[in-house]
Amino acid sequence: MRFSLSTLAALCLSLTTTPAAASLYHDYSSAPDDAEVDTGSFIDRWSLPFIPVPKIITEPAVGTGLALGLVFFQESEEQKTEGSDGSLVPENITIGGLAFTSNGSRGYGLGHLGYWLDDSVRYKGFLAFSDFNIDFYSLAGIPINRPIGFNIKGPAVIQELQMRVADSHWLIGAKQVYRNVKLTLTDNIELPNPALADRINGYLDDYLGESTVTSGLGITAEFDSLDTPLDPQQGYNYKFRYLIYDKAIGSDYDYASFQLKGTNYWNLSPTWDLGLRLQYDGISVDDNTLLPAYIAPSIDLRGIPAARYQGNAVAVAEAELTWKISPRWRLKTFAGAGRAAEQFGDLDDAEAANSVGGGFRYMVAARYGFNMGIDLARGPEETAVYIQAGSTW
Repeated sequence: MRFSLSTLAALCLSLTTTPAAASLYHDYSSAPDDAEVDTGSFIDRWSLPFIPVPKIITEPAVGTGLALGLVFFQESEEQKTEGSDGSLVPENITIGGLAFTSNGSRGYGLGHLGYWLDDSVRYKGFLAFSDFNIDFYSLAGIPINRPIGFNIKGPAVIQELQMRVADSHWLIGAKQVYRNVKLTLTDNIELPNPALADRINGYLDDYLGESTVTSGLGITAEFDSLDTPLDPQQGYNYKFRYLIYDKAIGSDYDYASFQLKGTNYWNLSPTWDLGLRLQYDGISVDDNTLLPAYIAPSIDLRGIPAARYQGNAVAVAEAELTWKISPRWRLKTFAGAGRAAEQFGDLDDAEAANSVGGGFRYMVAARYGFNMGIDLARGPEETAVYIQAGSTW
């Protein structure tokens, strides 16, 4: 299971640190082995077992902003007596935070990750409220020459429970998703608009201002041989999920979504690591059903704004090379490419969206292998800065 704080509603809890935060810890958290900041030691010495993490938001889709989060690590009684080489996974990790951005977006979230019964049971649950302003470049399956801005407001709940198969690397489980969203325009647009296709005008007329529910339930299967989920450097993780959204379970729309995601990590040498992510996202829907704009998957790469390239079928590949210049400091360079199309068979003909970039990580809690840092990425249209916490993927 990937540990990425951005999982909590995209912006609310994509957390990181700053030099000011590091200096705050310094008097209490110097690690005896290298005299550098270690918030894991800070947690041990302070009675409150969490890391406060402020963040500067730089996601191109919503503008610049600020966020504040708290990450709580809770070890089992057995874990408290164990030593750690940086691969210890706490039995429970709880995350909470809030965020505001320059385009008026805001969000609040609470999440929990559980690795129970010696990691034979895994739970992941998120509760978030979003009020985001995001530009969309396609509606009702039709590209738009000039993007349309939407406000997406409402709560979301995501839960996943997995069980390990005997003592193997395989886990199987179930996932549940619930969203209640009200969609409105951020700009005044005359409707019907002669510059837009009839299908888009019909979509806007039918769905603007209405609260809609998407409720899904499905299965997951995962192969996980990673050395640690917090910041893996060796091993493989392949995960498949299939969810059905149906009126029988409270959804206003009938469709199915599926994802196949593989992350691969290799130790090339004591100082060099290589990672590779391969991912396919898709939705299956009747041709006569128009889904809300936020449902279709989009290319997920650093340097490319959220919802910039959408389709019913999206494929992404990304590689990341890491240079471990010291036990705590790492430099990264990465490159990726993605394609979005209306059908799987159309991906070969779809235009590729590429991105490249680099960044650094600093080990803030060596006991858990918990890193934070900054990435700079260049996509087809713009350059963006990302504050990272935990595993990149």
